[in-house]
Amino acid sequence: MSHEIHGAGLGLTASDMDHETAGPSCDTAIDSEQEAALIEAGGTDEDDEFVPSDYDEDSISDSTSVGSSIYQHNFHNGRRYHRFRYGRYPIPNDQTEQDREGLLHAMMLEATDGRRFFAPISNNPLKILDLGTGTGIWAIEVAEQYPSASVLGIDLSPIQEAWWPPNCKFLIDDVEDTWENGSDWDLVHLRNMIPILRDPINVLKNVYENLRPGAWVELQDVDGMVHCDDGTLPPDWPVLVFTNLMVEAFAKLGTKSHAAVFGGQYLTDCGFVNIQHHAIKLPYGTWPRDKRMRLIGHYYQIAAEQFFPAMGAIQLPLLGWQPEEIEVFFAHCRNAMRDPNVHAYGMMHFWSGQKPYGAS
Repeated sequence: MSHEIHGAGLGLTASDMDHETAGPSCDTAIDSEQEAALIEAGGTDEDDEFVPSDYDEDSISDSTSVGSSIYQHNFHNGRRYHRFRYGRYPIPNDQTEQDREGLLHAMMLEATDGRRFFAPISNNPLKILDLGTGTGIWAIEVAEQYPSASVLGIDLSPIQEAWWPPNCKFLIDDVEDTWENGSDWDLVHLRNMIPILRDPINVLKNVYENLRPGAWVELQDVDGMVHCDDGTLPPDWPVLVFTNLMVEAFAKLGTKSHAAVFGGQYLTDCGFVNIQHHAIKLPYGTWPRDKRMRLIGHYYQIAAEQFFPAMGAIQLPLLGWQPEEIEVFFAHCRNAMRDPNVHAYGMMHFWSGQKPYGAS
């Protein structure tokens, strides 16, 4: 059962791996044509020259949650979570997490030169769906970019902005529930969703069935792993330890924290064709020499530091950790990302797939 959010519209122009084998990685298993360029080291976190690109400025503005008495929240270990289907999404929805989501959106735009997706859709799409929309920032910006399209964002939490374009709306629903999201979509977008879905294949089969022939789906997910190209990654680096713990903790919740690497296989298994893959490196910290990569690393470091307490509220206690040792461990993780001698990075994967034109 879905619930539509009513707000004021603003017209504006405009390789296989399971959780047992996920561990240290000092290389990237990306096809040669998609391999990201090596990052040259030489930056530090003392450099104070970060200025977001023009397309990035609006993405880091403050957001305002939709206020409604019928949409309430639950609290656990000092963090706020969605009440609708409570426990389904084990990450907070409070202002701290909303700010982190905005930061990740800004980072993504910087990393992709302002592209919100890679799928080669038409210039005048009619229907675009954003599953797991969060604050709705992607859906709102895409609605402004494509005034021809009706854009729908779906999420478990009523935290979307109070103002959006008239061709955009939001619903509160569980994307893993019975599909009630309409059909004949031109593009379906999922960002940071595959790692928290219990049955991504079923969700993607629903997407496939409700796309029009020739339309596209795109998955955008961080791989939840640590990579290094030059051998500077110690086997006991705290952030590496953290990512491996997350594989274990997410498995207890029935999901895969590193599921981003399986995106292409998931799409193929569901019948999609013309699979496209883009991979972007996300430095842990400001160690790169290149100014743009250093800014991306700055974003990613802050986002990771904000992510630690969220994982300390549910995931690490699931593994038997006590609050005191969690705080000490997170302090080690924060210090580790400030070490310019460790040239570690994560990967963000963009997988696009097309529904065949001859499909029904």
